[in-house]
Amino acid sequence: MAIGKVVHVAFDLTLAAGFLAAIKKNTGITPDISVIGQPDVEYYAYKYLDYGDYVYDKSVDFMRKSQFFVKNLF
Repeated sequence: MAIGKVVHVAFDLTLAAGFLAAIKKNTGITPDISVIGQPDVEYYAYKYLDYGDYVYDKSVDFMRKSQFFVKNLF
């Protein structure tokens, strides 16, 4: 597999993890990892979701500090 393809897949997985984290932070809805039934896979699924939380938090911190984003109150 070419390095470009690996980077592309990694970026897509990061976007998906961040999307799931945003849903969790805004609605409280999370995937039910316990239905997987395999402890090793569940462990890495939790790690993946934790990574999404990290990406989401860092993205929000960056946007709060940036001059290019403003907070609009409806």
